[in-house]
Amino acid sequence: MTRVEWTRLDGADVEAVVAMFVNREHPHSTRITPSRGDGGVDILDRGAGPGGSDVVYQVKRYTEPLGKNEKDAVENSLATLMKDPRWSDLNVKEWHLVLPWDPSPEADKWLHGIGEGHGVRAIWNGLTRVESLAAKYPEVIDYYLHGGRSRMEEAYKVVATAFSATKAANGLSVPAVHETVETALQTLEDDPHYRYEHRFGSGGMPPVSSRPGLVLHMASQDSVTGNWAVVDVIARCAASSAERPIQVEGRLTIATGSPAHKSFEDFIAYGSPFQSPQGSFSGTIDAPGGLGRALEEATVSVWSTNNELGGDPELRLEILAPDMTVLGSVDLDRVERSHGAEGYRVVLKETNGVFEMEDRYNVSGNNSSRIITLNNLTDMPISKVLPAVTFLQHCHSPNIGRLSRRYAPPEKGVFDSNLALQWPEAFEKRLTMMVQLLGFLAKLQSETGDVIKVPDTEAVQEEEIKGWQLADRLLQGLEVSVTYKEEDVIFIGLDGDTPEGSFEASLPLEFTVGQQKVALQVIARFDNPIILGHRDIEGSTYTMLETPEHSVKYRLERESAS
Repeated sequence: MTRVEWTRLDGADVEAVVAMFVNREHPHSTRITPSRGDGGVDILDRGAGPGGSDVVYQVKRYTEPLGKNEKDAVENSLATLMKDPRWSDLNVKEWHLVLPWDPSPEADKWLHGIGEGHGVRAIWNGLTRVESLAAKYPEVIDYYLHGGRSRMEEAYKVVATAFSATKAANGLSVPAVHETVETALQTLEDDPHYRYEHRFGSGGMPPVSSRPGLVLHMASQDSVTGNWAVVDVIARCAASSAERPIQVEGRLTIATGSPAHKSFEDFIAYGSPFQSPQGSFSGTIDAPGGLGRALEEATVSVWSTNNELGGDPELRLEILAPDMTVLGSVDLDRVERSHGAEGYRVVLKETNGVFEMEDRYNVSGNNSSRIITLNNLTDMPISKVLPAVTFLQHCHSPNIGRLSRRYAPPEKGVFDSNLALQWPEAFEKRLTMMVQLLGFLAKLQSETGDVIKVPDTEAVQEEEIKGWQLADRLLQGLEVSVTYKEEDVIFIGLDGDTPEGSFEASLPLEFTVGQQKVALQVIARFDNPIILGHRDIEGSTYTMLETPEHSVKYRLERESAS
């Protein structure tokens, strides 16, 4: 690799190259765009430091020993970070000064001292570190300093033409197209900001992938031949889209007050996902990879912007009574984090998929909101669902939440008063009923090796629920008397002679749970039965009888053994 003459470069080029080195080395780090000054932060890597602390990088263009003015500027950057209210939520233990100049022992001691003065560990990443990153990421040097950008623009055009959904005018053979594309893709591999994955085929269009870092999915299809071409643009680091943004201009037509209009407002305010109505957008897109083009009657989908999950996305949330008794807990994954013009948005997903929680923080209005969405639970295992819905049932005043990292002691977490929710009355009744019914089924689950799944609650019949309640009482060790219809007759298979007078028999009692059948082995007691006769059914003889009170008493079989 050709050594970079840092002293001959413009200061802006030095900062741009060195900052991209840091972003590539720490792909989750984000570049801070100054609004009223950067507040002493050029690059932020949330949760990447010791114990989940935040790491800040300050990039300087200095290529020679620091004089008084340069030292003052460095110290001012650190001091600004510590007092700027915009960074009050950070927990910074490491602060890196990054520049292409190695410190003298005296300079390193000076930086260490100002760090101690502000309660952080200040680290000098000098020329040696910068040169090692230059060797690791030569494409950054080539793109910014050696004309790599223009070579890539030509490669973009080749790939865009070869992967067009329509038939090529020059009739290239398959091997020729393959060779042309392979050559162009080798150049595109040197793009320091993005990777490009191309696919083509015919028939049904492939779905949008959900891979990390996907910033743009372009798909086109020839209406005559059915041929399609897809390009996925994947950011190499979180700063890629800030350094080379994807810009869309045009006219979006949405009816005022419609769900799409509300969704678009949320996207602007908090960076939440947005999809326009079909055919509602016309305009142009300026994108890397030669993908810029005119768009007519298009549909625009935007995923969560600034979607850096931060450190330790695996969390635990407890709900506590006023006396600090734990009433319930769930494990949550932070699956989205974004921000927009008005504030921040965080999405937490219960690990079993029972519910999602979306928090929005309006910075200018100094307020917050929380949206909890209960997912479709049908066919999910009871053992997964019950703890989560029980947790939700306790999310009301005067109870409070406590949020912690999943694998750390919960007592080290932080309290969350926003779990004192006021559920809509209809939802609260539904939640209470669900917890009760799932509780019945959870007890039934303890008696069978088959996995009992949540039935469709809209289709559950009253007789099913009565059966679950009966099973619950039997599992409590109670003897339960069950009345049957007067016109019904009991058929029972008996070993040996027909008994005289009252008798007991061991038999399976079956319960319906949606599409499943679950049986408990019970002792049935028939008091003073009237024998009506016998009948052969499929090679077995059954005794027909009825009881004077049209009732049978049941108890769980294991109770008689005790």
